[in-house]
Amino acid sequence: MATAKKKTGAETAADAATIPNRVARSIPRNVAQYEAALAEFTTGTNLFGKGQFAEARTHFAAVIEAAGGDEPILGDRARTYASICSKKIAGPETGGDDAESLYHRGVVAANAGRLDEAWSILERALAARPSDASILYARASVRGLQGNVEGAASELKKALTIDPTLRFHAASDSDFDAVRDEAAFIDVIEPSHAGA
Repeated sequence: MATAKKKTGAETAADAATIPNRVARSIPRNVAQYEAALAEFTTGTNLFGKGQFAEARTHFAAVIEAAGGDEPILGDRARTYASICSKKIAGPETGGDDAESLYHRGVVAANAGRLDEAWSILERALAARPSDASILYARASVRGLQGNVEGAASELKKALTIDPTLRFHAASDSDFDAVRDEAAFIDVIEPSHAGA
């Protein structure tokens, strides 16, 4: 009868290295606290997507507090979103009267629903830089948000003369939802309908 050969320490270590680690080590987590933080994060991202940055930032702050060191990934993502929210709320850093600053202020005003203010600011931006397709597009967006079909179509047509690639963006831009099905707007977006 043959006896089994006794393995050396090196052979035993080699065998152990070939056995897959079947049990993942994890840090115990408070499941209820994690789910509450995740719900706050989801609410925050939904508000963020709607442009409601102040409200979203409140939810991200709650996630940061709840996640603590136990959920570093969720906490880091919440901090990133909260930082973006703070920047969006503050608006552009420059408050100058150059065309670029005016353009950014006009867009912020439009996104906040202050459409008359946005139009006024964008008029000043256009006076400083009359051939800027971005400014013309922003003006078209404001008119679209106001439901002004002729104004939106006119401003967009000027923008597309300078930068035709904006047509693709305008085709799916929700700022034009109120005027999208109107003939004057369709003629600008789909020039084949207008015979162009």
